[in-house]
Amino acid sequence: MLTEKPASWKFELETPELGNPEAVTYLHAEAETGQFDGIFYDGMRFSFEGPVIVDAEGRWIDSDLSVSLKISATFSTPCSRCLEPSRIEILNDFLYLYSLRKKESPEESSEDGNFHEVQVSRWQRFFDISDHVWESIIVSLPGKVLCSADCKGLCPQCGRPLRNGDCGCSAKELDPRLEKLLGIKIEETKE
Repeated sequence: MLTEKPASWKFELETPELGNPEAVTYLHAEAETGQFDGIFYDGMRFSFEGPVIVDAEGRWIDSDLSVSLKISATFSTPCSRCLEPSRIEILNDFLYLYSLRKKESPEESSEDGNFHEVQVSRWQRFFDISDHVWESIIVSLPGKVLCSADCKGLCPQCGRPLRNGDCGCSAKELDPRLEKLLGIKIEETKE
């Protein structure tokens, strides 16, 4: 089960011709996921249903390198309510701005937060964007997954899924762990 970027994943984007604002480079790659059980994140297990597809485009914006990432992946994970397997697809775009200098003035920084700034020490012929691909996958994973918007979950009495109708348990039965709460009297105080 993965909790960190797989060591075998390597995504390198060629740097466009330095100083040419018209120059653009592209990367299309598929990361094989068959050897991994899945990703364990935020207490949930996300099993890969196929390869992770990465499309990247690099271009110069003034003196900075703009890299747009498009991540596509399909996962299977248990529904948060009924625990049935649920399939989710991730298709997200991210923008990274590689810069030799740190932007400190407010007018130079991203006011709307549409990109992530990455400071680099020097320009290279190829940039390893593997960490940013992994980061993009992780931030795209949902914190809660439902098999359907109207999922009724599990019966609190017997634990049967309620998606196919009522299980027959009485809704008036009280959980024995909560019976002691019936004897508590709360007095209201007026100040």
